[in-house]
Amino acid sequence: MIKWINSHSAPHTVTSGTLGNLSDIWDSGTISNGNSYSYEFSNSGTFQYFCKIHTSMRATVTVN
Repeated sequence: MIKWINSHSAPHTVTSGTLGNLSDIWDSGTISNGNSYSYEFSNSGTFQYFCKIHTSMRATVTVN
């Protein structure tokens, strides 16, 4: 399980896929300051994700 915590003053999302190519695996919705979102992966792999609010914020997570 991975837990994302928003410790920034701006709201964020944790959305699987890339802008224009959503994967529908997970979408946190808006996470405000001090709140978190957790997701338990059922498959191994490398997964891309981004923030729908700040679309230049992108990352990957690798699950073994």
